[in-house]
Amino acid sequence: MEWWLIISLLFGGMVFLLLTNLPIAFAFLVVNMVAAYFFLGGVPGLISVVTGAFTSITTFTLLPVPFFILMGELIFHSGLGLNAVNALDKWLGKLRGRLSILAIMMGIIIGALSGSTIATCALLGTILLPDMLKRGYSKNMSLGPLMGVGTVDALIPPNALTVVLASLANIDVGQLLMAGIVPGIIMTGLYLVYVVVWCRIKPEEAPMYDVPHVPFKEKVTATVKYLLPLGFIVFMVIGFIFLGVATPTEAAATGTLGSFILALIYKCLNWPIIKKSVMGTVKVTVMIFMIIIVSNTYGEILAFTGAASGMTNFITHLSIPPIVILIGMLIVILILGCFMETVAIMMITIPIYMPVIHAFGYNTVWFGVMMLIALETGLITPPFGVTLFVMKGVAPPEITMADIWKAITPYVIIDILCIVLVMAMPFLATIVPNLMGMK
Repeated sequence: MEWWLIISLLFGGMVFLLLTNLPIAFAFLVVNMVAAYFFLGGVPGLISVVTGAFTSITTFTLLPVPFFILMGELIFHSGLGLNAVNALDKWLGKLRGRLSILAIMMGIIIGALSGSTIATCALLGTILLPDMLKRGYSKNMSLGPLMGVGTVDALIPPNALTVVLASLANIDVGQLLMAGIVPGIIMTGLYLVYVVVWCRIKPEEAPMYDVPHVPFKEKVTATVKYLLPLGFIVFMVIGFIFLGVATPTEAAATGTLGSFILALIYKCLNWPIIKKSVMGTVKVTVMIFMIIIVSNTYGEILAFTGAASGMTNFITHLSIPPIVILIGMLIVILILGCFMETVAIMMITIPIYMPVIHAFGYNTVWFGVMMLIALETGLITPPFGVTLFVMKGVAPPEITMADIWKAITPYVIIDILCIVLVMAMPFLATIVPNLMGMK
C-alpha cells in the first residue's frame, strides 16, 4: 500500500473518532489497534502493541514528568507560589501597567510550576482579571498578558512538556530543558517591553492607582522569606542539570524533595494538600503516559509500513529549500494548536517530522525549541486557539470573543517573532546546552 494512503487512513480514522467526542488518547488507541491488526500481521501485531505499551513508558527518561508535576502541585496548593508573586508585587510600586506586568510574572512562576498552560490561564483569569477590569484597565491590557504568558511556560524549566517532547523525539532531555532558557528570557522581555511601551502610547488603557507604600525592609524581608527559597528549589533543578551534577530525573526528584521540605518549614503542608497534590499528579501523569503509549505505537506502525520513510523521501526530494519545508512544518503545528492540546499534536507530528529533521541534518535541540514555541502559540492563535475559549469561560459576560482575539494578537506576533529569531540565530537555542557540564 502506498505511504500516502496509509497516512491518510490513519489520520482520517483519528479525525473521525475525535469528531465523535472520543478522548484523543483513546481515539489513537482504537486507530492503532485496527492498524496493528491489518499492517502488523493480525494477532501477533496486537500482542506487539501491548508489549510496546510497557516498553514505551518503562524508561528512565520519563521519570522527570511525575516529579515536575508533583513539585508544581505542591508549590501551588501550599500557597508558596502565590507568596512568591506577592513578594514580587511589593517591588513594582506605583508603576503604570503594573497589573499587566504582574500578570506576566505570575504567569511565568505559576505556569512553569503547574505544567499546564490552560490551567494557568484559567487560574490567572479567575484571580487577576476582575481586579484589572475594576481598576479601569482596557480589555487589551487585561486579557492579553493572562493568555500570552503561557508560551513562556513551555520554555523556562522546570516543566513536564519539554520532557515529553524530548522523550517522543529522542532528544536529550537535559539539553532541551536548558535550550529554552534564552528564548524564554527574550520572549519575556519582549512581552514586558510591549506592555510598558503600549502603556506610554495609550496611558488610558492602564490607569494609575494608589498603591500602599511598602518599606524597603519589608520588601527585602518578603524576598528573602518567600522568593529566594523558591528560587533555590528551581536552581536545584536547573543548576544541577546545567552543571552536570545530576541527571534530569535526579534533579527533578531533588526539586520535589525540596518543595516538600519548604512546605513543611512554612507549616503549610497538611494531609488535604498532600492528597490534592498527589491526585493531581496522578491524573496528569496518567493522561500524558497514555498519550505517550499510543504515540509510540503510532510511530512504530508508520515505520513498519514504510509510510514514515516514504513521506521523508518525498519531502527531501522536493525541489524546495529545506528551510521552507521547516517553516511549513511549524505552520502546521500552529494550525493544529487551534483544535487540540499540545501533547496530542506532538504524538501526531513527531513520528513524521523527526525523520525529516534528521534527513536535513538539522540540530534536533534547535528544532525542539521552535516546536515548543509553535505548540504553545497555536493554543492562543485566533480564532480557534484552545486557550482563548478557556479565557472566555472565566471572563465576565461583557467580554466577547472579538475582544479576546484583539487582545491576544500582539502576543501571537511576539511569539512568531521569537520563532523567527531562533530560526535565524540557532545559537539562541544551543548556547546554554553547549555550556552544560553534562554533554
